[in-house]
Amino acid sequence: MREQDRKILRNFYRDNYRQYGHSIKSLGWIEGTQEARFTVLTSIGDLNGSSVLDVGCGFADLYGFLLEQGIEVDYTGIDLNPEFIETARTLYPDATFIVGDFEETKIPGRFDWAFECGIFNLKVHEHRPFVENTLRKMFKLASRGIAADFLSPVSYDVSGQMYHPDPLEMIRYCNRLSPRVVLRCDYKPTEFCVYVYKDTEPGVMSAFRGFRNALRDLGSERGSR
Repeated sequence: MREQDRKILRNFYRDNYRQYGHSIKSLGWIEGTQEARFTVLTSIGDLNGSSVLDVGCGFADLYGFLLEQGIEVDYTGIDLNPEFIETARTLYPDATFIVGDFEETKIPGRFDWAFECGIFNLKVHEHRPFVENTLRKMFKLASRGIAADFLSPVSYDVSGQMYHPDPLEMIRYCNRLSPRVVLRCDYKPTEFCVYVYKDTEPGVMSAFRGFRNALRDLGSERGSR
């Protein structure tokens, strides 16, 4: 990301933070919307006992949500805004936090899952490459999969400054990362979520197991003829 774009994002969120403090409004969200969003993001798989990377973590609200659900994870959050990270470290001293631009920062280690929620919303220069570079790096760092939240094309945006990708175009890009991709459009009319899995072998999900069993049964039937 260009330094000019980093400044735009830092200033946007810093101004919000000065106005709202530790609030979801500082992140550019409306109050009362996080639970549905986090529920869908974390439904990607069994997170309990896993390692999680939260890209654009803000105040680490995702980690707080997981703790409230009784889901224990080894959590690492990275955010461009030092004010957010300072608050997050106070709230969750047991977690790991990094201040920096995710595209440019070297992230130590690997993780089971990587999540993104909101960092793509505000447009920057050459926004689509920024989105694709971020998803590609997340996928590289994750051993099991990634989940990302986007504003849908029907979202209300009077400013014209927000990014509203076509869900099918986003699916087409994610299929370049993995053949196993899931689109979720069932939780908020103004947002959608994409899961991208590393494991593409049958048997990981019930639908894949059913497909494998159907193929096996078909093979047995043909062999008996």
